[in-house]
Amino acid sequence: MTHQKPTAILIVHGGYFLPPAWADFNARLSGAGFAVSCPRLPSCKDARPPTAALTEDVAAVRGAAQELLSADHTILVLAHSYGGMVACEAITQDLYASENTNATKGVVSLILLSAWLVQPGDSLPGVIEKYGFQCDVDLGNNGDGTVFAKNAPASFYNDIEPARAEELAKENVTHNWAAAAGAVTNAPWKDLPTLYIHSTLDLAIKLPLQKSMVQDAVNAGAKMTTETVNSGHCPFLSQPEELVRIVLKVARE
Repeated sequence: MTHQKPTAILIVHGGYFLPPAWADFNARLSGAGFAVSCPRLPSCKDARPPTAALTEDVAAVRGAAQELLSADHTILVLAHSYGGMVACEAITQDLYASENTNATKGVVSLILLSAWLVQPGDSLPGVIEKYGFQCDVDLGNNGDGTVFAKNAPASFYNDIEPARAEELAKENVTHNWAAAAGAVTNAPWKDLPTLYIHSTLDLAIKLPLQKSMVQDAVNAGAKMTTETVNSGHCPFLSQPEELVRIVLKVARE
């Protein structure tokens, strides 16, 4: 595998957050000299009943990756929460830098941030069945296939000042549960240098569950390293400087 340093960061956002939630963090990366792409996942804030699921989200991420490839970028993929499933399904070998001319463009590494790390052939419900629902998110069901977080300030933003947490929660969106329930078939973390960032205060994907999924990946052959941030589910909002530090460290290594 190439050790080419990335020139672009591809952000894959989670199920209840849209790209604007990442704007400040992405601006910090841009300021550090990176091209940044954060495509909107179609299953998030979709029509009701929803029209998009995991397949459409994967297509959006692959499209963004192809655009960066066309601009001759080497790419670090940073995936958060549900975005971990999307990124793992989207980043297939044809997008790796090692598969492209002179290894000067393509995906060179992967960061999973408090992300669902699902084995090929399994699904998010399968992980929950194995390890239990280690999550304080109170999911509301709209009855049309979409779900939403009824307690976002407490479950997503528990490490953020309450008034700001309430404001952030207003930006949360519905998600198509069928997208999260889809089966994963791909595992780029078996091939690419991968860092899993544990969020110690996360109440949406609790730390023991994060560690269990990482251990499963290591058992399956992943050469995965870990870092830890003392944050809730969204360190890109609560600890942006620390998260940028980690991303830059990975990029420079």
